[in-house]
This record gives sequence, C-alpha cells and structure tokens, in this order.
Amino acid sequence: MKTVTLRLPDYLAKTLPAEESSLCEILKLGLKQFRIERAIKRYKKGGVSLAKAAELAGISIREMISIAYAHGLEPKYDESLVESKITPEAAVNL
Repeated sequence: MKTVTLRLPDYLAKTLPAEESSLCEILKLGLKQFRIERAIKRYKKGGVSLAKAAELAGISIREMISIAYAHGLEPKYDESLVESKITPEAAVNL
C-alpha cells in the first residue's frame, strides 16, 4: 500500500472520519465520480461514444445511459436505423 499526504482546507479536514478504511472508501467513491464526470464531458463534446465513455468511467453501458439521462443528455443514434422499416418477419430474426 502506498502512503499519500494531502493538504486539505480546514473545513474538509474537520469532516473527514479518522478511520483509514473510511478514508479509503471516500477516496474510491470520489475517484469513481471523477471518472464518470470526465467521461460524460467527453461524450457531451462528441469526443467519444457512450460505450467508450462507460469504458473510460469503468462502469457498464447501462449505468452510463442512466447517468447520461440524469445529465440531460440523450444517447446518440443512427437516424437511418430509426427510419428503416422492420417487418414482423425481420423482427423474428433479430
């Protein structure tokens, strides 16, 4: 395990628990949220697909879709696929 020293503002330091396991959990949760936010920003700018954003964030595509909607984003899709006609016969083979 690696030791890391941080300088924190007093208002943050006062609210942190003393237990090392709790500090590690807080750090893990914060890093996960940071990766998600960074991936959402890249997706929003059009730099990556939603699937790639999920991969970068380390979460499932299903979870990323929910997060994208929560950020007011709708997954992009290929308009030609929406406009194509799917017959009942073709639907059986999907």
